[in-house]
Amino acid sequence: MLIRNDTPFAALGFGDLHRDGIGMAVVAVRGRYDLSAEGALSLADTQALVLNDVYAGDPHRTPLVQVGDLIPYKPGADVTVLGHAHAPGGRPARSWTVALTVGETRAALRVHGPRAWQPALRFLRPTWKLGPAEPATRVPLDYRLAAGGRIVGDPEGTTSPDNPIGPGQLHRDWSPVGRVLPAPRIEAPEAALADPFAVARPAGFGPVPPFWRWREGHCGTRDEAWLRERCPQMPADFDYRFFQTAAPALIRPRLHGDETVRLDGLVPGGALTFRLPGLVPVAHHAWFDGRAVSARLHLDGVHLDLRAEAAPWRVDLTWRGWVARCPAYHGAVLALASLAEAAGLAVSGEHGLSEEAGS
Repeated sequence: MLIRNDTPFAALGFGDLHRDGIGMAVVAVRGRYDLSAEGALSLADTQALVLNDVYAGDPHRTPLVQVGDLIPYKPGADVTVLGHAHAPGGRPARSWTVALTVGETRAALRVHGPRAWQPALRFLRPTWKLGPAEPATRVPLDYRLAAGGRIVGDPEGTTSPDNPIGPGQLHRDWSPVGRVLPAPRIEAPEAALADPFAVARPAGFGPVPPFWRWREGHCGTRDEAWLRERCPQMPADFDYRFFQTAAPALIRPRLHGDETVRLDGLVPGGALTFRLPGLVPVAHHAWFDGRAVSARLHLDGVHLDLRAEAAPWRVDLTWRGWVARCPAYHGAVLALASLAEAAGLAVSGEHGLSEEAGS
């Protein structure tokens, strides 16, 4: 399906079945760059696809760290970050805010040093109150530190469907009174934690696994009728937003590829700004019956791996596109173009190529 790849990036072509029954010929590209401490991007020596989702360990206990490239289509663009929140000036602090800005989209997190729910009394009834955070110089951006996890004391071992790996959710009836229990250390700035029994939405910048409610809710109806009448085709009410892997605040309708990215508190030393490279892969599709069309791929992912202690850090960009597949389809030759050179070319939408989407 991919006849030739003339870009410096890793790429593959694969077939899939659209929710509406159309055969899909998909081209997926991953470009890897090194990011310097001065904000310069340079092409990485090693270019590689990610064929499967990669977790830090057990998928039910550790975070997702890389999303596989075998995704047929995303309606929007994901921005994800792996790394740490660094305290201002590198000096120990109890709490601080970090932010990520891509183009005009800004998302922020409030982070805290280690803190816990402390036993307390309220109206002569045992409860918990949030204790002070300890000073820290950095906090891992890890969903294990965000709201969620096991319902503490639940005899069934129930976990939060929004974040099964969090530090634990307190329950009025089940959680053992009199015990110091860990509290979340990452939250949205506008949703400060106060009520020990509140069910808070987890906050984070990392990729989201497919079985968490954030994504699983877009899977559609998978019942006996679906098994009997449609499987393996997707449910009729499947929503392609299922394939969006970023936290909701970091899912953008579109990325062009020349946006400015600003990191505040996400690398040592404070703020760092860089610009996306302004390049786009173009797929030149051909059919055995003589038909041909050129289409630019959709930039659907900016993935920052800032876990290293010092530069260079890693920036992965992912592009994707598809055309309807039929017996006459031959394949695609992949080339690299500037945004200006690719302007006006068609780009894939949910139902195939669209000239309007490429304008």
